[in-house]
Amino acid sequence: MSVLDDSFKDKTVLIVEDDSMARLGLQRLLRFRFQDIHLAVHGRDGLEKVAQFHPDVVLTDLEMPVMSGSDMLRQLKSNSPELPVIVITAFADDASHVPEADAVLTKPILKAELLQALRKCLR
Repeated sequence: MSVLDDSFKDKTVLIVEDDSMARLGLQRLLRFRFQDIHLAVHGRDGLEKVAQFHPDVVLTDLEMPVMSGSDMLRQLKSNSPELPVIVITAFADDASHVPEADAVLTKPILKAELLQALRKCLR
């Protein structure tokens, strides 16, 4: 499968990221690959957007104000264990702290790694 395929055209993604530049970068990277992209700025906002939009996959940072990505992840997996969540973190050792995550990617994100994680989670 090519990294330029459009295999997510019928899917919805939620990006939960407090850094506006990182959020915009992810949105730009995925905008032509997903049917809908929703954005949240912290974990609590992410939980509200999941309830509102029912995304097929969630991409989240860990370190955020109001509610962390790890707290949001635990709540999401408690309520919707089948919802795939990909954690994006600046710290490689964070992977061991989020066993509930379906995938963990380290910043800076490589497009090919992100698309591979999305394919794995959405197949």
